[in-house]
Amino acid sequence: MSSVLKKPPYLQVAIDVTDLSKGVKIANNVAVSEFVIIEAGTPLIKSAGMTSVKVLSQMFPNNIVFADMKTMDVGSLEAEIAILSGAKITSVLGAADDGTIAEATKRARELGGESQVDMISVSNPLARAKEVNALGVKLIGLHAGIDQQLGKKMRGVDFLPLIREIKAELPGIMISVAGGIKPDEASKLVEAGADVVVAGSAIVGSRDPREATMEFLRKMGISKG
Repeated sequence: MSSVLKKPPYLQVAIDVTDLSKGVKIANNVAVSEFVIIEAGTPLIKSAGMTSVKVLSQMFPNNIVFADMKTMDVGSLEAEIAILSGAKITSVLGAADDGTIAEATKRARELGGESQVDMISVSNPLARAKEVNALGVKLIGLHAGIDQQLGKKMRGVDFLPLIREIKAELPGIMISVAGGIKPDEASKLVEAGADVVVAGSAIVGSRDPREATMEFLRKMGISKG
């Protein structure tokens, strides 16, 4: 189990906007529980830089901040940049070289954080999960990306069988699930074994992000905390 995610399940809110002030406003509405992970999404990091991670971690010290770096190379350096900027978790792609993943994981842990291996577009997530687990990885992400949702009509809830399979074969690994997830689906994912449920547009694009967050927490059986 990850030393960062001590009491799963968690709700992760993906703040995939390009304006930092808007991102802070969203975070202010969703940081209603210590079990809400605030994600500095890749678009936010690419537009506002690591300042976005620093600001979110400073403004919301009671919440875990996730830096969605989607690292593909120089794992140690990018993990260091993310964790020293205030993130507790940073992402590295499952398609990356084993050395990149191992170094990202090692450096993140040295600095008191964790790395998540994002399985987006990995052809055999179960096999890759076994491989990265052998490298010391404790957290993987099953991720149906936006383009996959639009093109292949694939969503996070489609990973239900895979979650059960991975948990059966790798009981010590933690699983994050992302991809167009709705509140009613969140409870099914947690029941299947998901440790982190990632919500983006269902919260960020709602009329009332705070209430949408509360609904997810209720469905996942998480008290406000």
